[in-house]
Amino acid sequence: MDFAEERKAAIQAVCNACRLCVKIQGELVSEDTITKKDRSPVTVADYSAQALIIKQLTEKFDYPFIAEESGDALSKEPEVLNKVFQHVSDEFPNLFNEGEEGKIELVHAIESGHKKNQDTELWWTLDPIDGTMGFLRRGQYAVALCLLQDNEPILGVLGCPSFPVDWNDQEGPKGVILAAVKGQGAFQYTIDEAEESLGVEGGKKISTSNVSNIEECILTESFVKSHGNQSLTSKILNELNAQAEPIRIDSQCKYSLIARGDVSLYLRLSSLSYQEKIWDHGAGVIIVTEAGGCVSDYSGNPLDFSAGHKLINNTGICCTSSPEIHEAVIQAIAKVDHIQVLSSNI
Repeated sequence: MDFAEERKAAIQAVCNACRLCVKIQGELVSEDTITKKDRSPVTVADYSAQALIIKQLTEKFDYPFIAEESGDALSKEPEVLNKVFQHVSDEFPNLFNEGEEGKIELVHAIESGHKKNQDTELWWTLDPIDGTMGFLRRGQYAVALCLLQDNEPILGVLGCPSFPVDWNDQEGPKGVILAAVKGQGAFQYTIDEAEESLGVEGGKKISTSNVSNIEECILTESFVKSHGNQSLTSKILNELNAQAEPIRIDSQCKYSLIARGDVSLYLRLSSLSYQEKIWDHGAGVIIVTEAGGCVSDYSGNPLDFSAGHKLINNTGICCTSSPEIHEAVIQAIAKVDHIQVLSSNI
């Protein structure tokens, strides 16, 4: 299978979700909500994007979803449910029925993605908004969709509404879609391009950085300090003698930076007890891999998507622009002894 139809439908669904999220962000996020640290706007956008994507894709493919949000939880928040239904219905009036029947359908669509385990050959994982704080501060966030076959990512789409088309031109156009299918390379589109061609034509083939000197590698890591361990990362970078100032952003947009060649290294490990969620990495993994990069845990093992919602068999995320850089970083991690460093911080 070349997954051409799945790719086309996935790009369309993510484009639609990006448009919806931008609209909700524009209407609900304000200086007041930012000052008060009000998370309700991203809650509405999260549920809206998940309902939209699951509904659109399950109408075309009989593949189940494992997604972040719970429909049962939404049904217990009638005020939020009303807002979600209103936003989705305004933009996509024929997606659900009107009135209470439509709300029930919307909740069911969201809850259908709240599966516990992978039990089919083909299945989707979805993070409707990856980068909660980025969304709320009008920074970086991503709509992250991945199709897996036999528990391995084979198709990924990242919708990044605030991401610069060119990272070196921060004031220039923003809003990109990155897409990849196993064995077919990775591509970037502006959101307008992706909607016009549905990812079938056009776009720009992307590849990771060709920087071979580890000392020249630029790191990307989480904007939120609690999502990583900057002290441990500094020790690893010192071992590599990499001195460049890191780029700190939210969400799977960090994978986008690697895949486009903007940076060469992404490290993530907050604590030994934290287990990464599968939807936080599936799309990024296949896109980076198809662009020429490598992704593993801190021991150099592939990420294991077969054990439910979490990557319980992996510790840490090591994403690099090439196999050579990856080998050097894994060796540095071993020398630093990340387990001992983190254990001593407990």
